[in-house]
Amino acid sequence: MKFSCNQDTFAKYLNIVSRIVSSKPGLPILNNVKFEASKGKILITATDLEIGISTWIGADIQSEGKITVPAKQLAEFINSIPNEKVDVELDKQTFKVSSPNNNAEFNTIGTEDYPEIPTIDKEKPLLKISQEDLIKAVNRVAFAAATDNIKPVLAGMLMEIDGSKVNFVGTDGLRLSRQIIELESDTQESKSLLIPVKAMQELAYIMSEISDEASAVELYLIKDRNQILFRVGDVDLTSRLIDGEFPEYRPIIPTGFNTKCEIKRSDFLDSLKVTNIIARSVLGNKIIIQIDSKEGTITMSASQSDVGSNQSTFSGEMEGENIEIAFSSRLLTDVLNHLQSEEILFECSEAIKPGVFKVKDDENFIHLVMPMMI
Repeated sequence: MKFSCNQDTFAKYLNIVSRIVSSKPGLPILNNVKFEASKGKILITATDLEIGISTWIGADIQSEGKITVPAKQLAEFINSIPNEKVDVELDKQTFKVSSPNNNAEFNTIGTEDYPEIPTIDKEKPLLKISQEDLIKAVNRVAFAAATDNIKPVLAGMLMEIDGSKVNFVGTDGLRLSRQIIELESDTQESKSLLIPVKAMQELAYIMSEISDEASAVELYLIKDRNQILFRVGDVDLTSRLIDGEFPEYRPIIPTGFNTKCEIKRSDFLDSLKVTNIIARSVLGNKIIIQIDSKEGTITMSASQSDVGSNQSTFSGEMEGENIEIAFSSRLLTDVLNHLQSEEILFECSEAIKPGVFKVKDDENFIHLVMPMMI
């Protein structure tokens, strides 16, 4: 195998692929990224057995071949050299990389035992969705999913496909996010898919890196393997689907409110920063929120017997009843940090019912936060 390509293209796509390579994989070959040179292109592939990423890059190929190379070290070397022509040659079992003033050699492992990653050829996509909409959905929903695998279904994002709409839902039991995306055209099938949140976060990263190269993301089902494939330009991301039943979330979404606040996200965050000085020492990071509709104020306070107490007040447009309710400051900070809109709505009904966050200019988003005992 022998080929030449540009450093910037090589680095960009090698970084995308190598992100999923585990630092301590169960199989040594999973430390490596696979290269296959053929038909004037280089196919680069990596997998951790749950997620697979592959991409084509253009190259001047002098001879074809395939091999696997240590991913992290190769990526670090390619990122460290100037933006100039890179020459690559496989000499026996040594992967030689050189540029005008830099060179490196990497030991390799053959491709015989490298896990196969499914590919899509002539199949029709289940749906197409704009990168902008998909990035918004991942940013607003993925953070609400569980970060451990104690309950695997909670470590996934639910994707409900029905006609011209897709519901993206995530929950860890303490909070829930849902973003509805409207498609440009109807889908042929209604599906409910549970996708590992890690795969969706990697997909968001890929889209952010190649946002100028593809206007839409195609989604394919690989039914015989219980997997899903997202195609973004020249990059394919494949992931297993999670088996299990996602919690029935619709009954817990409030249909009304007793108190509604129209507020600035930055004001809410500023007050949270103040109260969190004490709240981070409190069990569960508890803060108490007092809403005074007549005065149009929200007062947040935290108290810790060994440390002290503090409070912060900000204004907004309020309607409905006065209420006192407690939440984890960490959960409130999380949702506010994942909303780009400055105009937000905060609704609640009782001290024992979820608080609801909405975005003023997007009726398709809702976030619930479970309250704490006062």
